Amino acid sequence: MNSHRLIQTRRHAFPIDLDHTALLVIDLQNDFCHTDGFCSHRLGADISNVRNIIPRIQKVIDWARQHGMLVIYTRESHKPDLSDATPCKQLRYENAGYPLGTLGKMGRFLIQGDRGCELIDELQPLETELQIDKPAQSAFIGTNLEAGLRQRNTTHLLFTGVTTECCVLGSYRHASDLGFYGLLLEDCCAAYQIQEHQSAIEVLLGENGAIGWVTTSEQVLTAI
Repeated sequence: MNSHRLIQTRRHAFPIDLDHTALLVIDLQNDFCHTDGFCSHRLGADISNVRNIIPRIQKVIDWARQHGMLVIYTRESHKPDLSDATPCKQLRYENAGYPLGTLGKMGRFLIQGDRGCELIDELQPLETELQIDKPAQSAFIGTNLEAGLRQRNTTHLLFTGVTTECCVLGSYRHASDLGFYGLLLEDCCAAYQIQEHQSAIEVLLGENGAIGWVTTSEQVLTAI
C-alpha cells in the first residue's frame, strides 16, 4: 500500500508519508484545560476555546492509532526546585502575572508531580505512546524528542494542542528548522483568545507558504 498522499491545505498541498508520520498533542494538561486548573481557577481565563478542541483531538488520536502512527503527548513542566527553568523564562512568566510554581487549586503551576501538570482525563495514552515533559515552549528544547523521532525515521509531524500562539507555534517552527515536515490542524489547536489563535495561523500562512502548512482535521481524515 502506498503510504504517500497529498493533503489539501490553506496554501499548498502537503505531501504526507504515513509510514513516517507522528501526531503531536501539545500541552493538554490540567493547568491549561481544566476548570480547576491554574489558568481557569486562578487567572480567570475563559477556557471554552481549549475545551472545544478536545473531542476533535480525541478523534484524530483514534485515527492515528488506526494507521499505526506514533502519538506523542507533551507537558510544559518543571522540576519542583525550578532548576530546569531559565531565569529568562521565570522573569517572563512573572511579568505575565503567573510565576512558575505559584500554588493553585490543583497544585503548583507547571510543576512535575502536581495534578495541574498532568494530562487531562480525556486523554488516555497507551503504553506504546510517548509522554514528554518539556521545560520550554518548544517541545524540542531540553527533551529527547528530536532524537526519538530520528531513531524512528519520523519525517512528518501533525500538530495539535494549546496554545496556538505559544507552545504549538514555537514547536512547529522549531520542527521546521530541524527539517521535519509539519502540518498544523487549526481546528485541533486553540488559544484563550480567538484573536491570538487566528494571528498564529496567519503567521504560518505568511509569505505564501514559506513558513508552513495549515489545514483542518477533516481534510486529513477524509484524504486518508
